[in-house]
Amino acid sequence: MHPRTRRRSRALASATVLALLAVPSTAVAAPDPGTGPTTSAPRSGHAPQARPGIDPVDKITPAATKAFRARGTTDFWLRFADEPDLTAAKAITSWSERGEYVYDTLVATADAAQEQAIAELERSGAEYTSYWATNAILVENGSLDQAVELAADAEVLEVRPTTLHALDEPETTDVAAPDAAARSTYGIRAINADDMWDLGVTGDGIVVAGLDSGVNRTHPALSAQYRGATSGSNYNWFDAAGAGVTVPRDDDGHGTHTMGTMVGTDDGAMNIGVAPGAQWIATNGCADLCADAALIASGEWLLAPTRTDGTGADPAQRPHIVNNSWGLSLSSDPFMEDVIGAWEAAGMFSTWANGNEGEFGCESSGSPGSRQASYSVGAFTIDGEIADFSSRGPGQSGTVKPDIAAPGAGVRSAVPGGGFAQWSGTSMAAPHVAGAVALLWEAVPELVGDVARTRAILDGSAKDVGDTSCGGNTDDNNVWGEGKLDVLAAYELAQDERFTETPAPVIRELAPEVGGMLAVEPDPVWNPVATFSYQWRRDGKMISGADRFTYQPQPADAGARITVTVVGSADGYIPTAVTSEPTTPIAKGALTSSAPTISPTARVGETLYARSGSWTSGTTFTYQWLANGTPITGATGFTFVPTSAHRGKQLTVTLTGKRAGYVSDTRTSAAVTVAYGAFSTRYPRIIGNTTPGQTVKASTPQWVPSRSTTSYTWKIDGKVIRGATGSSFTLPSRYAHGRVLTVTVKGQRAGYTTKSLQSIGYKVGKPFTRRPYPQLSGSARVGSTLTLSPGSWSPSASLSYRWYASGETIKGVTGKTYRLKGSDYGKKIVATVTARKPGYATTSRTSSQTVAIGKPSATIPPDGAYLVGSNSVPAGTYMATAGSRTCSWERGSRSTLWGLDFGSGQRLATVKPTDYYFWSDSCGSWAKYYSGMTEPRTRTFNNGVYVLGDQLQRGTYVTTGPADEDAGSCYYAIIEEFIGKPNGSHLAASGSVTDAQTITLPAGVKGFETANCTWQRVS
Repeated sequence: MHPRTRRRSRALASATVLALLAVPSTAVAAPDPGTGPTTSAPRSGHAPQARPGIDPVDKITPAATKAFRARGTTDFWLRFADEPDLTAAKAITSWSERGEYVYDTLVATADAAQEQAIAELERSGAEYTSYWATNAILVENGSLDQAVELAADAEVLEVRPTTLHALDEPETTDVAAPDAAARSTYGIRAINADDMWDLGVTGDGIVVAGLDSGVNRTHPALSAQYRGATSGSNYNWFDAAGAGVTVPRDDDGHGTHTMGTMVGTDDGAMNIGVAPGAQWIATNGCADLCADAALIASGEWLLAPTRTDGTGADPAQRPHIVNNSWGLSLSSDPFMEDVIGAWEAAGMFSTWANGNEGEFGCESSGSPGSRQASYSVGAFTIDGEIADFSSRGPGQSGTVKPDIAAPGAGVRSAVPGGGFAQWSGTSMAAPHVAGAVALLWEAVPELVGDVARTRAILDGSAKDVGDTSCGGNTDDNNVWGEGKLDVLAAYELAQDERFTETPAPVIRELAPEVGGMLAVEPDPVWNPVATFSYQWRRDGKMISGADRFTYQPQPADAGARITVTVVGSADGYIPTAVTSEPTTPIAKGALTSSAPTISPTARVGETLYARSGSWTSGTTFTYQWLANGTPITGATGFTFVPTSAHRGKQLTVTLTGKRAGYVSDTRTSAAVTVAYGAFSTRYPRIIGNTTPGQTVKASTPQWVPSRSTTSYTWKIDGKVIRGATGSSFTLPSRYAHGRVLTVTVKGQRAGYTTKSLQSIGYKVGKPFTRRPYPQLSGSARVGSTLTLSPGSWSPSASLSYRWYASGETIKGVTGKTYRLKGSDYGKKIVATVTARKPGYATTSRTSSQTVAIGKPSATIPPDGAYLVGSNSVPAGTYMATAGSRTCSWERGSRSTLWGLDFGSGQRLATVKPTDYYFWSDSCGSWAKYYSGMTEPRTRTFNNGVYVLGDQLQRGTYVTTGPADEDAGSCYYAIIEEFIGKPNGSHLAASGSVTDAQTITLPAGVKGFETANCTWQRVS
């Protein structure tokens, strides 16, 4: 795929230029836009924010600062710190799956690291190109201020400049061509490639690529070997120069010459190509100028070739071998090193010219050839002598360079226009090695993709030449490397390292059904004896994590045929993969199941749960509740609330369990009888002035459920007052002071047990001359404090206080102040003052109600770093709602990161009193967390963090798997504390889910997190 680009209005002429390594060449080092050692959490959203203690200016390299000062605005590289772990790729035996894994991992790493920088670049309208193979962004025509602002993003490792240098033409040679009767160039004969042809090996089935100036598509010695000869240029040609050229072209000649050495055919007089049976593809990353951006773009395309319009990236169509006859003279700069590592992880062998600065003597190797990661090639002449121009080592950190030597002086090969020419340079030597690897990989297919082993075989079979003038020894020195390339000797050495007997594994079908078991028969005897690793496949496609000698078929396997690939290994032998015959189609499995139970006790108005019992993990359920065996309309959920119509009936629930790959099963619970329901309410109270002649009212707190009928019984000194059956009562004037008035409220409703509650006693007495209504003050938000002002009573009295939330008594609150709790959210608060004084009527006054209590005030602003302390961010647990954004947060000391987390949806973070700072980005505002603000859910959203027992019920939950398979697996975590320890010790458990799964949220843990999947409670 093409790099992500914003308005690229001009060519990348301002990028670093790297000279093609043909004699003569210039020597200049270039910046590396693509390596970085650290990792960090991905995030997205607003403008970049620096982590505490990091000055973005320090990320601007001196060279970049100099460029900005000289030019005002200039192109520059943003390099990002994240490096993907690609080590697992080597164990993947499928060429297409290995490439897909490397591609996906690189893209995911770059997307996460670059997300915020790209958002800022888009916001500012800047021109930029994003690269994933090197995790860097090229910003065009930017300023120093812009660079500093972008460098504030914690993901940015550094800002580096681009540079530009001239490109020299290769040197032609007037030496007479070898005798045409020989039918092959001296280079072919010198490395014994013609002897490999005699064995029938010409590179058939191997694809080589040239990252060079392009290739002359119509040259008669190259046209037939072009992989796009009949299919076209899609996936076979990349125009890195951006000139709109849709077929291979070479305006320089260098790339055509190197490709001719790799795969060219008979030129009418002699053979010019080492592997004429191989196919070629190409990119013109060095068209005219070897610009660093064009080289990086070419490196990406080679990992995942695309159509000529940049769409349809397909790693399966990557080449096996890439020749690189270009570099930086007299340099050990790490440019392209991360791309080289990605190529190797994907199984692609790359060859590199070591440089043409031999005249400068030792330490004249050029980058990337001088780097330890590269397999570089020196040049020797037709006489078998080292070429004067061939650069010497040592290279990076004293590494012996070159690695090997090949013919490179007076090499005859193709040039544009259908002709041929003799050129000299390590540019001409490197393609001899590329062609030799193509021959070796056809002859020994076990070596395909095994870059390290192939290097070792080339090294071990090379003809030693002792020249220790630049260090080293006879076997390996800084003039010849391991010695002269000999592909026939390499083949013979590889033959010695091949297993002689590799019988295929046999699968024992112990239970060929989902949930059953397959096993590899006792290891077959290989010669020599081998140890094995395993990889199971479904209809030929690798099954992630299935790498043991046994395999339990999964739901996705239903109807599929399973194979197993074993890789045999032994000391001194080439690891070899062999695949079994497929099994019979895997049958659907039988669900483990049990009858559901109903809890708690079945009563009218009581929420009942259908507890599933023990079923196969990942089973999802549908429910049907029944009364006396008849389905109840609409009662198809995990819970059910019986009504009065169900009282006395036999209630059951039927579960139908389903899971992909299994036969569905249906089980029904034992019947329970629905009993009378029970009201939930509190004691009534008397409102008013219990003075003879005054009217008082019975105040009844909320009943759940509401009453159908209500009756009142008023009593004086415990005796029923005849006729006093209304909600209000006027005290007769004859009532003496000191008598006690009560009211009893009785509620009735069909299906519920009748309930009667009596108020406390209120004494009859004289009226207070001043009995003011109390006043409430304070913010009506959770976490705020309300204050009650009772006013001045006359005569003075003993005052008591009660608080109510939407009619419900707030237990234990009897003072003048009340701190609003999470459970008050959405309710309206009142307070009652009750005055008592001997000889006076007990009198209550109630304040006006507040507005509905709102959410807590935001206590941590969005996007930034803040000190922790009573005057800034108080310790505590905070909650933010990031929505679809990727929220990131951190907490730590002045020098140490103590906790971090990232994700979308609702987020929670606990700030400790010992923290020095708290930082967040793209989370929105943070509010103090208070319990009770929501009813506990039994189902999660796709993404978010929940407090167990408060926001999410505890119990057993099931997921059907990832909500968005393109986004990867589902992640979940059971959280002991919301402190985000980097080592994960704050988690009780975590995991990734790619299929349906069941988990239980235990007691004692605080939270649950989900990403890319929904969980439903089932028990």
